Amino acid sequence: MNRQKPYTLYAMLVLSALWIVFFLCAPYIAPFDPETTSVADRLQDISSTHLLGTDQLGRDVWSRILYGGKASLGIAFTIIGISGAIGIVIGGLAGFSTPRVDRWLSRLIDLVLGFPNMVIAIAFVGIMGPSITNVIISLCITKWAEYARITRGLVQIERHAEYITFARMSGASNLRILWRYILPNVLPPLVIVIIQHLGETIILVASFSLIGIGVQPPDPEWGAILLSSRDFLQTAPWLLIYPGLAIFITVVLFNYIGDALRDALDVSR
Repeated sequence: MNRQKPYTLYAMLVLSALWIVFFLCAPYIAPFDPETTSVADRLQDISSTHLLGTDQLGRDVWSRILYGGKASLGIAFTIIGISGAIGIVIGGLAGFSTPRVDRWLSRLIDLVLGFPNMVIAIAFVGIMGPSITNVIISLCITKWAEYARITRGLVQIERHAEYITFARMSGASNLRILWRYILPNVLPPLVIVIIQHLGETIILVASFSLIGIGVQPPDPEWGAILLSSRDFLQTAPWLLIYPGLAIFITVVLFNYIGDALRDALDVSR
């Protein structure tokens, strides 16, 4: 492997960490309250007071993007954390249990994957009502099966490895084998998938807000900011450019890190 790759990966990891911390520290570095309005300051261009201008209600765009990033990243991490944990547990049980248990869990996984994820998620939020909580629940319901399928396949490969046979001969229990030996070996490819899905999840959360069933105004979130600014594309294009650029950079960073980690760990597509 090229020796430059790890250094590039480390640099991107540091950059991404700084990018995330930057938005998480929004309450400490944002110059204005993101919900404070000022009719006298509406639709102002870039200035020393307002670094990225103001929106149609006179709110500071820079502050709203900072808080929007905090919200978007927080929601995405929550969705990935919950759905990933559920998927890894169910997939691990399916891949390591008896054929009967595997068969039933596999049917459940296939059933969830057989429906269009976005349709289910949108229908759930449409029925339960638009809110951050319902967006998180709806995406967790649809995304866990992806991680379960991947985990099941990886566990089934590992369970037949020679070192597992030796572990059984030494008297290790199934739970110990799964936790101590198999899980550490299947986590690297799972981490790569999870990192790559972070970018996808941020886009999904923004899409929910953009169609009006996600985060609701005046709460700052990148998709909600785009929704509230769509009528000002010609008169104040910066209202859409800056949050769109923030989404783009974040997604590219996560995708690049996922690809770089895959190459560094020699995990095939």
